[in-house]
Amino acid sequence: MAYEVEIRTLPPVRLVGLAHTGPYPAVAPVFQRLVSLIPEPSWTEVEHPAMIGHDNPRTVPAEDLRSHACFIVGEGFVIFPPLEEIRYPAGRYAILTIAGPYDQLPEAYRWLAQEWYPASGEAPRGLDRYEVYLNDPFEPKPGNLLTEIRLPLKD
Repeated sequence: MAYEVEIRTLPPVRLVGLAHTGPYPAVAPVFQRLVSLIPEPSWTEVEHPAMIGHDNPRTVPAEDLRSHACFIVGEGFVIFPPLEEIRYPAGRYAILTIAGPYDQLPEAYRWLAQEWYPASGEAPRGLDRYEVYLNDPFEPKPGNLLTEIRLPLKD
């Protein structure tokens, strides 16, 4: 299957998150904990949920995969322990949007890394790729989910 990749210049992105070790699909309880830690007034600074996958699931055993369950937040969001701040600088990103259930993501990542990227002529920026969930996974039907995979590129 081929996908469409869009190269976009994005502004800086600030994330707040909690670390997770284990299979990427098992990160849901970490998101639930993250939600429970954010005080009500701070939700005005919260944008989309996101996940940073630090490891390649094709080369790292599932139980050792490192990730962060996150929310994109505004500059007014106050970070407090155990929350961690992660920043991505402004710059060029390869963006692949997936419409459908999350179980489509592993194949999209494989295609992006093994097919699109080698043929693209692009160079990595040395930052982990991350995914942004554009709608609430509890509201739409699984076929209506929208996820952006963002791969940082050198300018």
